[in-house]
Amino acid sequence: MIKTFFKRLTWIVVVGVCLASFLPHIFTEYWLLDLFTHFKVQYAVLSLLLLVTMFLTRYHKKGIIGLLLISLIWNCFFIIPYYFNNHDLKAAHTSDVSVLSINLLSSNTDYKSVGTYLEKTNADVVVLLEFNQKWAKQLQPVLNGYMYKKLVPRSDNFGIALFSKIPMDLEELTFNSSDTPSIRGNFKVEKESVTIVATHPIPPISQAAFHRRNQQLNAIIENKHTFQENLIVIGDFNMSSFSPHFMSLTAGKLYDTRVGFGLLPTWPASIKLLQTTLDHCLVSKNINIMERTVGENIGSDHLPVFVKLNITTN
Repeated sequence: MIKTFFKRLTWIVVVGVCLASFLPHIFTEYWLLDLFTHFKVQYAVLSLLLLVTMFLTRYHKKGIIGLLLISLIWNCFFIIPYYFNNHDLKAAHTSDVSVLSINLLSSNTDYKSVGTYLEKTNADVVVLLEFNQKWAKQLQPVLNGYMYKKLVPRSDNFGIALFSKIPMDLEELTFNSSDTPSIRGNFKVEKESVTIVATHPIPPISQAAFHRRNQQLNAIIENKHTFQENLIVIGDFNMSSFSPHFMSLTAGKLYDTRVGFGLLPTWPASIKLLQTTLDHCLVSKNINIMERTVGENIGSDHLPVFVKLNITTN
């Protein structure tokens, strides 16, 4: 009886992992399935553990082994490229710009940890998400040295702010009739003009929200011609690196700065076993990625993202 139960349970788990791995890439326009794309690492690890368990227990069921191997290979197909760098540019002369993005979590009250981390990283450009009047007041002393800023505090989770030590022309934008604000900044690195877009679309917790998220991010890519050739898009996309919709953002237009540095998951900050990649930084092809890290837990449900970018100049 117990043996039969565990065999059935094994089949249920294996079929569940396979469905969660494959269905989001077949039915790409359904919000609930898209959520399952977050956990490719977890599916790969679970597939591997089940394979090892089957061999150790000598339960050599070919059907299950075949499904697990397919699941392992499929999920690794999405993970492995992040550990190999394919974005290697040579420039005659370059300058570095460091950018930090933090989803603060509007209910977070660990102001000291956030302030300490901001001082430690000392980034040239700081993007703050879930920014409200409380955070504006608490961080004002730490960010006092940033002379160029655009603050859009809100009482919901979609306030946003951008602070810069580099002279920058800043503007609040909305994309595709979204009421969620983004910030565009234009600046120069020596002779090169650069645009940075900080954005935070709504989470896809319904079909309507799913479409709004996709439309906001796609609109940034579609309006790429209105920005400078050197483009940085950064923020909490509420979308994992494994979503078909994320892949459409990087299809020959922008590079994911994670590539070559590993997955560097950012959410949920306090549950490592479930962590996935919701916070992103995309750059145009003539920007080198010199450094890409995530910061420590500073009280938010997201970990900070720090990038050092090398702007190609002539």
